[in-house]
Amino acid sequence: MSFVSRKRREHLTEEDILRNKAIMESLSKGGNLIEQNYEPVRRQSLTAPSPNTISWEEYINAENGKAPHLGRELVCKESKKNFKATVAMSQDFPLGIESLLNVLEVIAPFKHFNKLREFVQMKLPPGFPVKLDIPVFPTITATVTFQEFRYDEFEQSTFTIPNEYKEDPSRFPDL
Repeated sequence: MSFVSRKRREHLTEEDILRNKAIMESLSKGGNLIEQNYEPVRRQSLTAPSPNTISWEEYINAENGKAPHLGRELVCKESKKNFKATVAMSQDFPLGIESLLNVLEVIAPFKHFNKLREFVQMKLPPGFPVKLDIPVFPTITATVTFQEFRYDEFEQSTFTIPNEYKEDPSRFPDL
């Protein structure tokens, strides 16, 4: 999986770029903009881009998805980060996907693990995912592995919720 970030910069001066970089470095080191007396600076507008020479007919007759560029020349900074994902499937595992989804539902209140649950709900190859190792955020990888799994039969009554038990609606407010 690749994470591609593109930042447009044609509306910024070199001074703006350096100032923004200094602010971001300060914040990443735990700085506080209020403590540093950060004041937004009102700057002069950039000079207008060159007038375009493209006619209306050229614009509307352009190939679909390839309209001629109007305005300033694009200045774009692109960064890429690759992430490795692993899914190991077993054809003869005694549980189904629904069982795994039930377990993931319990940890789904943690926002990023909801992405793991959504991934499992997508169409996976046949079988049961005995190992999942996928990025759920650029710096967080979720790993679910079934090791030494033992399947015991239980009576259904063991899992029956008594009638006098009531669900607390504030327990999981996002569900």
